[in-house]
Amino acid sequence: MPGYNLLYLLGGFVIYFTGALLMIFAYRFGELSVLQPINSMSYVFSTIIAIFILHEQVTLINMAGILLIISGVIVIGANSR
Repeated sequence: MPGYNLLYLLGGFVIYFTGALLMIFAYRFGELSVLQPINSMSYVFSTIIAIFILHEQVTLINMAGILLIISGVIVIGANSR
């Protein structure tokens, strides 16, 4: 099983690197005040991956935090234009 751990680690690096490149590209065309809160969606995606792939348990407080992040991104996105 050690090979799978290395594969997960390398996959994580690739995903992080891709996300960082996409954010750099987005910063060239968008406003920081809009893009940075959208960047917080990474916490939501991490939690979803943890639930379905790692079978993590998510508490009610965790779900409330995720909904708060999503709500904030929607509000900021709607008010950006």
